[in-house]
Amino acid sequence: MKIDFLGIELIANEEVFRPTLISQYCAENVPFADKDVLDLGCGIGPLAIYFKKNGANSVHGCDVYEKHVELAKKNAKKNNVEINIFLSNLYEKVENNFDVICCDVSGVQSNISEITGWFPSNVPKADSSGANLILKAISGSKKHLRRNGELYVCATSFSDLHLIERELSKNFENHWGTFFKTKIPFSKRLLKNVKSIEKKTYIKENDKYFWEFILFKAKNTIS
Repeated sequence: MKIDFLGIELIANEEVFRPTLISQYCAENVPFADKDVLDLGCGIGPLAIYFKKNGANSVHGCDVYEKHVELAKKNAKKNNVEINIFLSNLYEKVENNFDVICCDVSGVQSNISEITGWFPSNVPKADSSGANLILKAISGSKKHLRRNGELYVCATSFSDLHLIERELSKNFENHWGTFFKTKIPFSKRLLKNVKSIEKKTYIKENDKYFWEFILFKAKNTIS
């Protein structure tokens, strides 16, 4: 199948995670122009390709799922952009340092993954906290950030935000904060299963239900 991501045509299939509103919010808000960027958990390549086509100096993209890497390489070639795409479990095979790391690994509790079907069966998912992958992405980031380099981390109200904020404070002290936040209406599947979802993970306004997307920013002030 072919899908459109902000005017970029991508090849996808039922076995891979396809771009979402979160992907779009990252593309539209992460400052990447003239910078060397790592797309951590690049999926089939939407953000990496968008960054490179729209002014990033260089882009590296990595993912732990082989089918993502295969399609990301094909999609980069299809869109005539030069990106270093490789298989890596988070930073395991990352060798370079960057001005920007954009991290969009799963930030959704496992029960929400099951309810929504957002993730194909073989795509790695977060645990019951919705935060385990994000915590690892934060803790390993400073080794690959240049001085004044910036980490952008995607999270949701379906993540344990307390754990994420504690990890940001541990690694970046007070040099972090919420960069972007927005409410997203519940899908039909979420609405159908709302009684089994923790109330603290969503907002109810005028009989309408929303979850939140949060983009955190952290800055490495130490070389």
